[in-house]
Amino acid sequence: MSGTVAGHMTFADLERLPESPYRQELLHGELIELPPAKRKHHEAATRFFLRLMGVVTEAYARGEAGHLGEVHFAMGYRFEDDGWLIPDVSISHPDQKGEDYYLESPALAVEVISDEKTSDYINQKIDEYLKHGALEVWVAYPNRKRLWIYTPGRFAIHNGVFASSLLGGATINLDELLA
Repeated sequence: MSGTVAGHMTFADLERLPESPYRQELLHGELIELPPAKRKHHEAATRFFLRLMGVVTEAYARGEAGHLGEVHFAMGYRFEDDGWLIPDVSISHPDQKGEDYYLESPALAVEVISDEKTSDYINQKIDEYLKHGALEVWVAYPNRKRLWIYTPGRFAIHNGVFASSLLGGATINLDELLA
């Protein structure tokens, strides 16, 4: 991670900051700045986005995606306690509130691990997503070709191909997504 700014910051403070090339998140009142994603990270996130977009589009066509909203790439989510997080990929809840930004967690948040993301930082993000209404949080480890799936009170580790219950049994091939 690039660093944090000392002191408690609110979302209003974050909005007043000048534009930055860094991805800025607000976690427990601390400004977190991450450098732009490197190629390998961006490509893995893009593959997740495209796969999830295909799964959700197909589910909508069959009338089976009523529990899911829109698929997004690097969409920000604002929390009632002034938090602001940007998962690499997300699926919103259907009819999720918010005008300029979505309010509260997405239904699914996907975080692709890179060198800049510490385990403490990722664990705090997982906790925040679940605390604010995420159904699942996926943490992808490209170097190990593994995916950790967190749900309230549980987690599971996957590699290879697995069927996602959140996505109606759709198969996810981690070897392809984390190539």
